[in-house]
Amino acid sequence: MFRRLLLIGAAQGWCFWGLWQSHALKIWPATDPVSGRAILYLSLALPLAVYLSEGIATLTQRRRLLLLACVAILFPLLGAYSGWIDNISTNLNPFSGIPFARPSDLFAAGILGFVLIPLLAHVDASAKRWPYHELFETAWRNIILGASAAALTGLFWMVLFAGSALLGLIGLKFAFELITKPIFAIPVTGIAFGTAFALALARAEMLITLRKFQLSLLAWLLPLLMAFILTWVIALPFTGVEALFKTRNAALILLWCVALAIGFTNAAYQDGQTIPPYNKLLRRLLAMAWIALPVVVGIAWWAMSLRIQQHGWSEDRVWGIFVLLLATLYVIGYAASSLRRNSWLGSIGTTNVCVAVVMSLGLIALLSPLADARRIAVDSQLQRLRNQTIASDKFDFDYLRWQAGKYGQQALNTLAAGIDHPNRTIIASRAKQILAQKQRYQLEAEIKSLTTAELKTRLRMLPAAARPSDALLKAIQVEAKDWQLRRCFDTESQCAVWLVDLNSDGAQEAVVLTKNTWNDSGSGNARILQKREDSYHIVGSLQIPSGIPFSQSIEQIDRGEFRIAAPTWNEVELSGQRLRVMLDKNH
Repeated sequence: MFRRLLLIGAAQGWCFWGLWQSHALKIWPATDPVSGRAILYLSLALPLAVYLSEGIATLTQRRRLLLLACVAILFPLLGAYSGWIDNISTNLNPFSGIPFARPSDLFAAGILGFVLIPLLAHVDASAKRWPYHELFETAWRNIILGASAAALTGLFWMVLFAGSALLGLIGLKFAFELITKPIFAIPVTGIAFGTAFALALARAEMLITLRKFQLSLLAWLLPLLMAFILTWVIALPFTGVEALFKTRNAALILLWCVALAIGFTNAAYQDGQTIPPYNKLLRRLLAMAWIALPVVVGIAWWAMSLRIQQHGWSEDRVWGIFVLLLATLYVIGYAASSLRRNSWLGSIGTTNVCVAVVMSLGLIALLSPLADARRIAVDSQLQRLRNQTIASDKFDFDYLRWQAGKYGQQALNTLAAGIDHPNRTIIASRAKQILAQKQRYQLEAEIKSLTTAELKTRLRMLPAAARPSDALLKAIQVEAKDWQLRRCFDTESQCAVWLVDLNSDGAQEAVVLTKNTWNDSGSGNARILQKREDSYHIVGSLQIPSGIPFSQSIEQIDRGEFRIAAPTWNEVELSGQRLRVMLDKNH
């Protein structure tokens, strides 16, 4: 076993090095995100499936080969789809790094692997059921083995760095140079992980003892948590939900409480064959406390539905609904189990197996074309834009370009072609602007993507009757190296140009005001452009307090509710410098 896992770790490490090298040389598969991502997923999933299915006593050789075959087919398909969706974003800057999947996708795929492997290993096809005791043992064994192997691999690298640093103190720098080379670091990491997993697996009995010890300790947090939950449910009719909803994180907070309750309850229940560490009265009270959890989940559904009604679907909300569905299944199953008197929460095992199956199917759907969260989010936001539920100046073009993959690209093409909307021209201009960008934060691409005519549609003039001259528009483009003016080219920003005579010389200056993207406030420094001969140049800034809402400022300016005031205290000229009097606040 030891030699086999070491060889598998070496093969995995060299496969990762091959992906790295193909990227460095700009050759296949790095040049093809579809096949590159499929190989990446296969390189991650298949060795891990071998590790996690190793040493399972009831797993026959035939069943294990079938399990590995399922993993070897499913995960490359999910990877290929991930690469196909991300192909647009990857091709924009294909060689900035190995085209890994997004962290959220890798995390979801990792959970899928950990849940799916025990299910495939222990399914009883003839009885159409899973033995819960075996599922529990394998799932917890794999979690502890994986964590132990990862920790040992991390400690291995700490030793390498400490040793190389020690040698470096006496001028021997070859060790540090060696371990930082990809041809050494990547394969050795794979070998170290395989070896660490084999070492941990050889001491599996100790891991079982450790698991029982840890779960027994965690079980004693359940009474404390249930006391808080019961107090909250009892107080809810008197306090209302307004304070909870004002946090804008109501569903997240409630789901965390439910997740902790599920985890601590399982720590006490374990495989159902362990006597819970509570006396008879406390066991009964904790079981009955689960009847309060449907209230918590119901409020979470309410909070989530309000967010969706107000802001539409987003990726986070799609995943949030999936997690909320799983939490609901858990809570209903556990609450129903609390009503039985034959054993303490006796149907927890059945509930856990059902939720594991639903979780696996849901993750496969969300990571595939069946229910891709990006597709759902893009369709929802486009519909909200068409229905004018969301203002065009608040629409997230940036998300479509850089995070939504092909679905976002298709949506931007639709917007650039024109949709039935009062601000069709402005929307099309913004879509074309962001489509022209080749890198997310490349200033030159942002500026060149807007013509003078397109920039004119982006600016709100103050007063409304004013019209920007071509010289002013050109100056804003030229001066856009200034970080404040640069924001006028951001698809998510609002920008206003106020024409006003600030120095009483009979000529109007242009004050460029920009709105923060995260709230309704100005950016603080409004840039002032002064006309000299036939062009405008930046001459200073107008300080605007951050507490004044941006929309309020421009509306007051548009209504003429302002005056140009001379300074209360004159300035002092000393050595050719103008010194301004800064008054204390109490004066």
